[in-house]
Amino acid sequence: MTAADIKRIAYIRSIPISRAGPYIPDLARAVAATGREARIFYTDGDCDAADFPGGTWEKLPEDATPDLIADRIRAWGADGVVSLSFPDEAGLRDAVVKERLARHGIPMVSNGIEPSRLLADKWETKKILTDHGLETPPGIFVDGTLLKHGAAAVPAYADIIRVKAEEIGYPLLSKAVWGSSGNGMRFLRDRADLESWLAAPDEGNVVLEKCVTGELCTVELVGADGRFAVQPLCFTGSTGGEPTFAFWELRSSAPRARDDAAFAPVAEKLKKLCATVGITGVINLDIIYSHGTYYVLEINPRVSGATALGVAASGHNTYLSMTDILLGQWRAPAEPVLPRQRWSLEFPVNGVTDTFVEEAEQALDIVQITPALVVDGREYGGLLIATCEYGAETDFLDRITALDATHRVLSPDMLTRLKELLTGPAAQSTR
Repeated sequence: MTAADIKRIAYIRSIPISRAGPYIPDLARAVAATGREARIFYTDGDCDAADFPGGTWEKLPEDATPDLIADRIRAWGADGVVSLSFPDEAGLRDAVVKERLARHGIPMVSNGIEPSRLLADKWETKKILTDHGLETPPGIFVDGTLLKHGAAAVPAYADIIRVKAEEIGYPLLSKAVWGSSGNGMRFLRDRADLESWLAAPDEGNVVLEKCVTGELCTVELVGADGRFAVQPLCFTGSTGGEPTFAFWELRSSAPRARDDAAFAPVAEKLKKLCATVGITGVINLDIIYSHGTYYVLEINPRVSGATALGVAASGHNTYLSMTDILLGQWRAPAEPVLPRQRWSLEFPVNGVTDTFVEEAEQALDIVQITPALVVDGREYGGLLIATCEYGAETDFLDRITALDATHRVLSPDMLTRLKELLTGPAAQSTR
C-alpha cells in the first residue's frame, strides 16, 4: 500500500487528548491539509473540534477490547492506523489490534505483540539492555509463586534472595515485572526492610534491583525500519529513596552540554536496540543519570506522559512522525539526538481557575495546562507545561512570579526551584 492509497487514517488514544498539548490538534490539521480524512478513536476524556480540528472522533468504552476497536476502525473504513495510547496495558492492547487489522490488510503504526511483550516485561528488558551494552542497575528476578510456595516447596528460595540482595547492595527497589507508571514499587532501605518484604511479598513476579542515587530522566525514540530519531533528554527529579509521584516534580528539558555529550553514545546504542527488537513507532525510556553514567531502568513500548515535554523542546512532533511512518514518508534526522530549540518546563500548579488559564496563556508560551490530573482514578493537582526561548529566562521568571502573586498556584519551593534552574549554569550556557 502506497501513501496515495491511504485516504482515511484512524488514531487510537487511551488517555485524554488534551494531555498531548497542541500536538494532536497540529497533527489533525496536518492530515486535513493533505486532503485525507482522520478520525480519533478514544477511550478517556472528551473530544471536540478544538481537540481534533478538521477530523472526526468516536468515543469507545474504557474497557474496549482489541476486537471491538478493530471492528470499529474497520467499520469506519480506515486505510491505515496509528496508536497514540499509553500506559503499557493500552500499548499491549493496541499491539493486538495491530495483529487483528493485519489480517485485513490494514497497516498500523504501533509496536507489534513481540516487541511490546518483551519491553513491557522489566526482566526481559534488563537482558536486552545488557545484550546491547547499555548500563542497567544490577538486580534479580523474583518468582512470586515460588516465594509463596505456590508451585513447589523450596524453603531455600528466600535465602537465595537474601544472598543476592547482599551482593547487589542496599537500598533496593521492588518492582512488578509487568507494572506500569510506578505502580507497586517498594523501597527497601536495609536488611530489615527486606525481611518485612519477604514476610509479606508482593503478588506476582518482581524485579529486585539496586536503587541508584542520581537524577531521573526520560527520553523518547520514534522511527521504524532501523531509522530512529531521539528526542532531547528530559530531567524529571532525583532518585535514591522512596518513589514519588512523577508529576509533583519540576521536570525540564534544559541545555546541559556535558551531560548531553555523555548521552550521545547511549542514544546510538538505543537506536541499534530499536532496530534489533523491531520497533515501529515509539518507545519511552526511564533512565537514571549518576556520576556520569546513564542507567536504563525500563523501556515502555508506547508514547508517554513526557511526550509533550520532549516535543516542546525539540519542535519535532512525535505524532506527525508516526503518521509519516504510516505513509512511507519517514526520514530520520542525521543528529544522534534532536537538538533542543528552547527550554521546556513542566511543573505542578494548584487551584487552577479559568482566569488563571486565560492570563497564563497571555503571559507565557503555554504548551498545556491541565487543571486536575487524574491517574488511575485518583485526582491530583494541576499541571502546566510551558516553553521559554533562550535568553528570555529573566522575563519568564518575572511573568510566572507575577502570575503566582495574583493566583497563588505555585508552592514556594517550586517557585524557588524554577528560579534556580533558569538562573543557574544551564541558563548561563544559553547566553
